[in-house]
Amino acid sequence: MRVIIAVLSVALLVTTFGWIAASAKLAATEERFLQYQLSSRQEISESQHLTAEVERLKSEKEILVKGVIPGLRLLEFDSTITIEDQYVRNIGFTLTGTNHTKNYEYRIVLHNDSLNVIAPAVTVFLFDDRGIQVGTTVLSKIDATSKVEFSSLQPNETRSYTGRIGLNIQSEPKYFMVDVK
Repeated sequence: MRVIIAVLSVALLVTTFGWIAASAKLAATEERFLQYQLSSRQEISESQHLTAEVERLKSEKEILVKGVIPGLRLLEFDSTITIEDQYVRNIGFTLTGTNHTKNYEYRIVLHNDSLNVIAPAVTVFLFDDRGIQVGTTVLSKIDATSKVEFSSLQPNETRSYTGRIGLNIQSEPKYFMVDVK
C-alpha cells in the first residue's frame, strides 16, 4: 500500500510540475502572440497611412501635371470621351498588342455643324505620368474610316478617323490632349 501511495505521489508531483511548465510555456507563447498581434496592428495602421499618403501624392501629381499643361485629360481605354471642341465631337482609345509591344489606337469623330467648309486640323498628343509628351499623331485624309474625296469637312458632315499613335519615347501614356486649329 505504501508503494502505491509513493507511486501515486510521484505521479502527482510529475503531473503538477508538467502543468506548471506547460502553463509557463503557454504564458510565454501568449505573450509572443500578443506582441505579434500588436506589431501586426501597427503595421496594418502604418500600411493604411502609407497607402493614403501615396494616393494623396498621386492626386497632387496629377493636379500639377494637368496644371502645367492645360487641356490634359486622363487616358481611358475602351470608352468614348466627349471633347466638344469646335468640330471635334469625341475620341476613344484602345490598347492593342502584347505586354512587350503595345499599340495605342484611336477613333475620333468630327462633325461640321456650320454652313462653311472646314479643313480639319487636329493633332492628338499622348503624355506620360510626368507630363512628358511620348506620342503624337495628326489626322489626315487616309485615316478617315469612310472613303473621302476631299480632306475638308462639308457642312453637316460627320466623319470618323482611326489610326495608331506611335510613341517617340517608350513610356506608358497616362494623359492625352486634342489640339484643334
